[in-house]
Amino acid sequence: MITTSRPPRLLRATALRTALGLLIAAAPLLAAGAPAVKMEPVPPTPVAADLAAGKALYQRWCTQCHGNEGKGDGPAADFVYPRPRDFTLAIYKVRRTPSGALPTDHDLFNIISEGLPGTSMPAWKRFIPEAERWQLAHYVKTFDSLGLFKDEAPKEQVAIDKPPEVTAQLIARGKQLYQDKKCWQCHGAQGRGDGPSATGQKDEWGQAIRPVNFTKAWRFRGGDRIEDIYRTFTTGFNGTPMPSFVDAIPAAEDRWALAGYVKSLARPLKTGQVLRAAFVAGEIPADAQAKAWEQAEFTDFPLAGQVIREPRWFQPVHDVITARALYNERELAILLEWDDGTPNKGEGGKPTDQVALQFPAAALEGSEKPYFVLGDARNAVDLWRWSPGQGLVRVTARGAERQSPRAAGEVLAQGQYKEGQYRVILRRPLKGGDGSVPIEPGAFVPVAFQLWDGDNGEEGMKMALSTWYHVLAQPATPMTAYLWPAGLALLTLAGEFWLLRRRRRTERRDLAKPSEEGGGAARAPQPSDPGTT
Repeated sequence: MITTSRPPRLLRATALRTALGLLIAAAPLLAAGAPAVKMEPVPPTPVAADLAAGKALYQRWCTQCHGNEGKGDGPAADFVYPRPRDFTLAIYKVRRTPSGALPTDHDLFNIISEGLPGTSMPAWKRFIPEAERWQLAHYVKTFDSLGLFKDEAPKEQVAIDKPPEVTAQLIARGKQLYQDKKCWQCHGAQGRGDGPSATGQKDEWGQAIRPVNFTKAWRFRGGDRIEDIYRTFTTGFNGTPMPSFVDAIPAAEDRWALAGYVKSLARPLKTGQVLRAAFVAGEIPADAQAKAWEQAEFTDFPLAGQVIREPRWFQPVHDVITARALYNERELAILLEWDDGTPNKGEGGKPTDQVALQFPAAALEGSEKPYFVLGDARNAVDLWRWSPGQGLVRVTARGAERQSPRAAGEVLAQGQYKEGQYRVILRRPLKGGDGSVPIEPGAFVPVAFQLWDGDNGEEGMKMALSTWYHVLAQPATPMTAYLWPAGLALLTLAGEFWLLRRRRRTERRDLAKPSEEGGGAARAPQPSDPGTT
């Protein structure tokens, strides 16, 4: 479970002062033996500091999360994951400066402007003018309790040249480096954050931290461009287990190759309001890796923490679930997929991982749906919950306090975990009854999703969930849909052929028709005719 407890502040500050003092003292020796990295001058800061203005802006926009004294302990801090940055230790992840170094003013300005994807830190460029963002960058440095920003500001930053063309050869080289440098130990073989070293990691504040899932580019701290990934490999993330790879991968072209490979692992979100089920003739595959499932259209459905009812959950691990659907003449099957770097079956006193599908328990009259959080007193929901430890549990719910387990009936479920990803198939008959809403081709049926991460301590109402979406069994295309266009095409072709033949017959008849001019047939001129000599 992700904890919000923190080591005593005095202990942390003392340890970090000592460590940073040793690091600063040893910096010349470390630099002398470190691989050469191309550097460039830091551009001048374009806006002079006005600390009074910066303080006013900070109190208006930033104290809710970062606190009045910049300790990351504002009133909202316990309700966001990861916790807000503690400015007092001057440890910043996203920088253009070498590992262990302070950020430049431009680094701070860029973080404020662009935000940090996958966190509660927004892109303030959408709300605050540029000059005011510069004042915030100046002001957050005043919280440095170690006095590091009082020293000379960084004069150089890592140069980021134009990226190379991303080719198959570059990606292959990056993949080899990914294996050789053991990136998979944290990030997993497929980049899903499920490596053998993924569990139990903590940051400088003692907070649990997970390796990034490389397939989810929208969560990349500091950006998902290849330049951003290259920068991270070069500078590392201060305060986290993510090191700089300058020592391990000294050649810049190799770090570019690794960045290209990591970027190739990511896929964009494909969200939608409707899960479209395709018709298949014959049996629906029971194997989640079957070709029919791989070819089925998928949709990503966003999830958020359940914050409506107690206990409210502000720190969900999962933010999306992917679904595919197939149906035949008898049944509907839905494949649910989600990445999980720390699978749990309920071992070690932690809850088990779980997933649930939610349908209305009866056909709807009009547009009114059950309440999306487990239904309500008037409108029950049919909930299918699967876990690797218990398998399928079916529940009829009329709210969080009125959940009645029931026999699974004709609902079936099977799941598997492989290389950092769960795949679970749930299936049911198309016909209604038995507490199930009927599924008719062409009809939109409400469906919702719920997800629990056991390693994060999620169970009961501590979950990630979606609002209502819809599943649509797309009508099978009848044979007439193919025959009519073909028939029309043949008729059109035959008509054109008939018109062409008629036109040619007319032209031949006109050429053979004798001339009516002069009352007689035309003849070729003779040599004895006047005017021919």
